[in-house]
Amino acid sequence: MNKDSSTIVFDLDGTLINSAPDLCYALNKTLKEIHIPEVPLKEVKGYLGDGALELIKRGIAKTNSIEKFNTKDLRIRFLEIYNECLLDKTTFYPHVIDSIKTLKKNNFSIAICTNKPEKLARTIINGLGANKFFDTITGGDTYKFRKPDPRHLINTILKTGNSLNTAIMIGDSKNDIECAKKANIKSIVVSFGYSRIPVEKLQANLILNNYIDLINKIKTITKIQS
Repeated sequence: MNKDSSTIVFDLDGTLINSAPDLCYALNKTLKEIHIPEVPLKEVKGYLGDGALELIKRGIAKTNSIEKFNTKDLRIRFLEIYNECLLDKTTFYPHVIDSIKTLKKNNFSIAICTNKPEKLARTIINGLGANKFFDTITGGDTYKFRKPDPRHLINTILKTGNSLNTAIMIGDSKNDIECAKKANIKSIVVSFGYSRIPVEKLQANLILNNYIDLINKIKTITKIQS
């Protein structure tokens, strides 16, 4: 499939892993401590993608004024709670690992570019027994910038030692696809993630409905680039 090494960059939450149940638990436990009503899982999924601070703000804003609370301290508390539960229910989406194994066999470098703190991202990947499959992992705190800033994606690709020209970004949200567009990198959006808007409106190059089809989607993208 690929003679020269290229990089496939994945977002994490809502793209490779279904982490919403654990994030929802941590959010609601944090909110409970400040007497804020719980947020249902379905709604929490729509809050994800911009980091812990924004998640907390959205949880509060549903019923209260954000200005009443020290959200920076709440972020610290949220991360403490999340660190203890982040592998309770989180799993890879079906066929993720098989697809990544196939990519590795075909000489692709595999990277993760997430707005989740790097340490937490690595803890999850290690906990799921998948660290050996990823050449690099960067988080929202790895640099002084993060998605949708294209430098986050660009630096992630460069860390693998490969060219930007043949890289592909795979994500589930506006942040991921906008980031790829700004970096002039082809993109694939998954249809089963946490996007707050219909994925068709994100205008990625292709839409992925099931990881069984990932290899064919990448072949199609490769043809577009050649």
